Amino acid sequence: MKTSAEIRSEFLKFFEEKEHQIVPSAPVFPPDDPTLLFTNAGMNQFKDVFLGTGKRSYHRAADTQKCIRVSGKHNDLDVVGRDTYHHTFFEMLGNWSFGNYFKREAISWAWELLTEIWKIPKENLYVTFFEGNVEDNLPMDEETKKIWQEETDIDPSHILPFGKEDNFWEMGDTGPCGPCTEIHVDLGEGASSDPSLDSVNGGGSRFIEIWNLVFIQFNRRSDNSLESLPLQHVDTGMGFERLVALLQGKFSNYDTDLFTPIIEKIESLSGFKYERGHSPQDVAFRVISDHIRALTIGFCDGILPSNTHRGYVLRRILRRAARFGRQNLDMQEPFMYKLVPTIIQIFSSIFPEMQKRQDHITLLVRTEEETFGKTLQRGLEMFTRLVEEFKEKNISVIPGEKAYDLYHRDGFPKDLVELMAEEESLSIDQDGWKKAEKEHKEKSKGKQFVMEDFQEDLEGLPATEFLGYEATQSSSKIVKLIGIDKLILDQTPFYAESGGQIGDTGTITGENFSFHVQDIQKFGDLFVHFGELKEGDIASLPNIVEAKIDEKRRHKIMANHTATHLLHWGLKKTLGDHATQQGSIVTEEKLRFDFSHPKKISFEELKKIEQMVNELIYENIALKSTTDSLEEARKKGAMALFGEKYGEVVRVVQVPPHSMELCGGTHVSATGNIGLFKIVSESAVQTGVRRIEAITRDVSVQRMQSAEKALQEVKELLKAQNEEQIFIRISALQEENKKLKKKSREDNQKDNKGKRDQLLEEATQVGDIKLITSKVENLDIPQLRELADLLRKSSAKCAGIIGTEKDGKVPLVAFVSDKLLSNDQLHAGEFLQKACSILEGGGNAKRKDFAQGQGKKIENWKIATQEVKQMVQKKLENN
Repeated sequence: MKTSAEIRSEFLKFFEEKEHQIVPSAPVFPPDDPTLLFTNAGMNQFKDVFLGTGKRSYHRAADTQKCIRVSGKHNDLDVVGRDTYHHTFFEMLGNWSFGNYFKREAISWAWELLTEIWKIPKENLYVTFFEGNVEDNLPMDEETKKIWQEETDIDPSHILPFGKEDNFWEMGDTGPCGPCTEIHVDLGEGASSDPSLDSVNGGGSRFIEIWNLVFIQFNRRSDNSLESLPLQHVDTGMGFERLVALLQGKFSNYDTDLFTPIIEKIESLSGFKYERGHSPQDVAFRVISDHIRALTIGFCDGILPSNTHRGYVLRRILRRAARFGRQNLDMQEPFMYKLVPTIIQIFSSIFPEMQKRQDHITLLVRTEEETFGKTLQRGLEMFTRLVEEFKEKNISVIPGEKAYDLYHRDGFPKDLVELMAEEESLSIDQDGWKKAEKEHKEKSKGKQFVMEDFQEDLEGLPATEFLGYEATQSSSKIVKLIGIDKLILDQTPFYAESGGQIGDTGTITGENFSFHVQDIQKFGDLFVHFGELKEGDIASLPNIVEAKIDEKRRHKIMANHTATHLLHWGLKKTLGDHATQQGSIVTEEKLRFDFSHPKKISFEELKKIEQMVNELIYENIALKSTTDSLEEARKKGAMALFGEKYGEVVRVVQVPPHSMELCGGTHVSATGNIGLFKIVSESAVQTGVRRIEAITRDVSVQRMQSAEKALQEVKELLKAQNEEQIFIRISALQEENKKLKKKSREDNQKDNKGKRDQLLEEATQVGDIKLITSKVENLDIPQLRELADLLRKSSAKCAGIIGTEKDGKVPLVAFVSDKLLSNDQLHAGEFLQKACSILEGGGNAKRKDFAQGQGKKIENWKIATQEVKQMVQKKLENN
């Protein structure tokens, strides 16, 4: 039986022999495409080629792409684990043609690989093609049908037409698209779970799709219309997990060597046995083994758990898996982090970078599990309160927004919320849920440049030549002015925002023309200058313009960018190789650097790192930059950053012999140009990720001068002759302050004892009990508490409530003296609740002897105390 590694290798070798460039997988999230949450297909990294805004040096490519899908057709998260072939994370094997070959070659090669190399019985294969669509004015794809008939020996009755939903592929609401032909395999009667669904695209488990050949020839525009692309392309995708199951003779993907090591590890951790069925325990095995793959890959590529965007999706995935482990396998303690080494071992041959990130990934998973354990308990308590509330009101439907709170805030999967409601004979308002979900998504959206807003204006334009590594100004031609705020040149010195470095600003001027550049973004190979047209007419643009960046600002940015490389080096030297970059922002004012590290960095370590960086600055080391193939750069030892997308040709920036990184940013010519490096803060971003902010050049000098000025002012205030005397004077002041505080406390205690005696004297006598309900002037909250304690500890039998006025509100304390604690009728918490109900406030009313709270309606004080007095009197009379 072929191993999964052998099958993957055979696919890549087959297409390499067909003159395809074998390219590495892009990160599991597209760092330069805000329209996509995750990389959901192999073609994502080639989107710019299909749109005509980017190019590659090759015209044929193949790879295995890391993908995550958690929404869309057959990919709802709640479905995963309930069948044996859908997944959140999967590998997508694919081959592409960029304006090279088209339908005939794609179809004949797919047939050759499946039937001649992998020996899949031809009689078990079925194919589908596009039957056309009236709404889009598209005819039936007769060409594809004919190629299947002429170029292969497939049974003609196995060539089936289907509609747009099945055979017209679209990446999203907008973008490249086209008709497709899908290859399905009949797994036989043994794979059937429901004979009524046993047909191609029938939704059953007997006939499954294994390969989709997409013929990209259209672009879906924002108005939903279709336009032809300049060139025709081929994009194929084959689910690796399904393919391995097929070639290993398994009905379930979970029975292949991609999953069995994970399932065996879960068996050893849980004590349960995987029976390959549909029991709650078996579903849990599949859910956990699927989800831990998605988490390990996602965290490895640089995604961090959060409450928004991609991090929120991974958090949901983790919590769903943890919940299945708790509920169905009785694993109440964190366990998923123990599966991480198994995942890394499975993928080590194809994604070797994962081994370097093992500790980081493990820490993230474990911490998220521990946090969810606390959140789960809080959510269960909230749900119990909801159930009690609705049953009390005789309501059988939980409002959608209340149920959705459990989902987005506490991480309860929707199916769990529905199951818990069903167990209590309740249901969920589905329309309300959808409304709450929509509102949450709207709030989570951030402002961003979306290419689709002006995509049609960019199509077919020549690539922009970037001159900014060597030049700060250039004579350029205007390629296009879009509106009055977007300008494209044939060549530019302006750096486009990427890799954490902000874009340049400056001016573009010509005869009767002036454009102020405020930002610059890159779309494919095009540099788009965003700004303001200060002078000129869109109808008569000059032939030549002068593009000039703000050099002073650029120098500051370059200093900060080079400083991030030195900082990265210093962190690794001091903390260890695990301290890898998680993100950065480089501006003219400062640099911000996020990196993986499990704990706070000590003051001594920060000073050491700062000193190491400054020593390299003092050496004034000349930087070296070269252009290499990605493979050559890695062989040289250049550091690639996780989650970054690299082309086939990369720029390597070195500070020899210390730092060597793949980097497309701009840098100083020598380290001495950084001037002075100063760390200004170190903090936690989240578990396992720390953040350092630092400054360089004149900003460092200004900060140092400000600190010296402040120090001088402190010396003058303390009348200190030098820095050493400052500490002596401060110590003396602290000692004096300590004595004053002690004396103040003693005075307050004397004063409070006097107030205590006065309150006891003025108290209302109810039998042998003194009832106190008074407002005391000029007390802060600690003094109020102390006064209540004096009353509680006094020899008198007393109880009641006292308050004071502070900032227009009424802090108050209720008490029952020690001598009355045996009286079941007297409870300080009840006094407080009664008063707060009138004062429109609240507080902690759990204790019998002491309760503290605050009210807002100070004008209701007399009414509140009167009510408390009457309540106590009534209780004592009934006793």
